[in-house]
Amino acid sequence: MTISTKLKKILLKLSNLYFPFNNLSAERLQEIINHIRIIELKQDEILQMRGSRSQDYLYLLEGEIDIIYEGTIRTIGKPEDTQRSPVLLPGEKSSCSIIARTDCIISHANREILDTIIAWDHIGHETRNTIKYIDIIRNTLVFQRLPIEYIENAFSRMKPSRFSKGEAISADNSDAYYLILNGRVEVQRFDSISQRFKQITELGIGDIFGGEAQVSGKEPDETVIMLEDSEILILGNTDYQQLKSRPKVQTIQAQIARTMLDNGYKLLDVRFPEEYTENRIPNATLIPLSDLNNQLKKLNNKQPYIIYCHSGPRSAVAALILHQHNFEVLSLEGGIRDWPYEIERAPIKPNIVPLAKKFH
Repeated sequence: MTISTKLKKILLKLSNLYFPFNNLSAERLQEIINHIRIIELKQDEILQMRGSRSQDYLYLLEGEIDIIYEGTIRTIGKPEDTQRSPVLLPGEKSSCSIIARTDCIISHANREILDTIIAWDHIGHETRNTIKYIDIIRNTLVFQRLPIEYIENAFSRMKPSRFSKGEAISADNSDAYYLILNGRVEVQRFDSISQRFKQITELGIGDIFGGEAQVSGKEPDETVIMLEDSEILILGNTDYQQLKSRPKVQTIQAQIARTMLDNGYKLLDVRFPEEYTENRIPNATLIPLSDLNNQLKKLNNKQPYIIYCHSGPRSAVAALILHQHNFEVLSLEGGIRDWPYEIERAPIKPNIVPLAKKFH
């Protein structure tokens, strides 16, 4: 079996069986490949793992392992034990040791990155007319300037258009951003000495011309010629400036949020049910982001809410959705990750025992 074949099988297993990968679209699964670690350990090999602020996830894909942490040892005897309930690695300034009881394969996922990818996945699902272009769009400078919660609204303002080979667009007269989805174009500028247009550069998929050229300080006296039939997404400059100037979703720090919860605000948890079972802020109501639009009728629009997720991206998107439906909402900064007060946690796993007892 080649390495590439083995990796494909591992990723297929993750996407079909393991939370939260089994909740992600194919597009986001392809992205997650760049953000997870796949580690092979031989029997009796020891791996030291440092903790992180996000308390990352660890999955057992093959074999058996022992995890030693703060004087306890937990045995993971089969991959199924981590499919719906991944191992929570320690927080920052801590570490743990993983001992391979047999030859095994484990996977490590950064939860903060997962949080952002899950938020993007929701945006992609809600904007199906542009979902196949989401990776091109999100990596452009124009959209990197927008808060994630406004991307969905930006998508709805975009207009796809097709141009034939040889067609021209005068960038200096355009009050719009042109994002190339398919095809190639040539940017030309008029040369006053030769009295002819000269090629400046060639642009392709993911490149922008028009309004973005002006924002970046480029000369506006340009003409763009289609080198082949091209598909271009157009965002009016007025629409973009309106989006850019909108105030961000209001956030709130944990210390102030705690006081507001004592004065009438209610907590809304927009994570997955598996995360809610794992840990939650007391008295929080669970409505996953993916189901929020369908559950609006269950919420009281006279009731102010504080929304949280793991670290913030999903709660920002959820807050905007509720704000658009006239709810009074705030997004908890840093989510449950940075909540310094009481947290309800799942019961201790039965296979976690004191280290001394394990080897008695």
